[in-house]
Amino acid sequence: MAVSTTSMAVERQQERRQLFRPGLVFDALAHAYIWFWLAIFALPFLATLFYSLQQVGGGGWSLDAYQYVLGSFRDNLILSFETTVATIVINLLIAIPAAYAIVRFPIPGKSFLLSVLNMSLYTPAAVMGVSLVIAYAFLFHIPQTLVGLVAAYVVGTFPLMLVPIIVALRDLPGVFEEAARTLGASRMQSFFRIELPLLGPGISAGILLTFVIIFNEFLVTLFIAGPATTTAALRVYNLTRTAGFQPSTAALASTMQIVSFLVVLIFFQVFGSRYLKGTYLI
Repeated sequence: MAVSTTSMAVERQQERRQLFRPGLVFDALAHAYIWFWLAIFALPFLATLFYSLQQVGGGGWSLDAYQYVLGSFRDNLILSFETTVATIVINLLIAIPAAYAIVRFPIPGKSFLLSVLNMSLYTPAAVMGVSLVIAYAFLFHIPQTLVGLVAAYVVGTFPLMLVPIIVALRDLPGVFEEAARTLGASRMQSFFRIELPLLGPGISAGILLTFVIIFNEFLVTLFIAGPATTTAALRVYNLTRTAGFQPSTAALASTMQIVSFLVVLIFFQVFGSRYLKGTYLI
């Protein structure tokens, strides 16, 4: 009886030691640290979502505020998608040849050229907005138009598309092009059939960055957009400024956040597993 009691005590002591092993304690602290900051970062969005579900005047929960999403706000969302897709396509058409020329050809003053091309990244948004208003009104005569809005987005996000493609092209060995040329392919055939498919990581990163910035952009839009080109982000800002932060405004903001989250999630599921694995995803 005494032996069994002693063995049980030893087993309990060993279990306590296993529970309080330094490795387990460190893992628990690491998980707590990650979840703490996740809660801090997600709290503003969750608060907006919960506020959008409140009934006007209090007294319960309701989806009444989301009726505005199915109304006029739908046109603002469609406009945001249209301008974002147009910006991405134009950026791709400009950035891919530009990156190829910068990396593959001996262009004088590449550092200065890249600094100028990246100017929009380190220019304050308000300064760029004023500059674009002056240029579009007096030089190009396209103020407060859809063309001007898309052009402003291209100017602001072109470096976000160009730089990842340059990095991907620099990391791509030149032996692929040389092998294709040796087998009789022209420079254009080599680029479209060999190199361009291998630039997937840079192109994917550029598309994602451009979408995240453009779909949620409102400061430059505030300078450029006209009455007929009010994007979803600008609509939320205008409503907040004129009517305060009402549940209906919170519903519009939550809808934008949900749409952005779903698009990014789908993007990672479709393109991330193919191009971004090992770089942006674990």
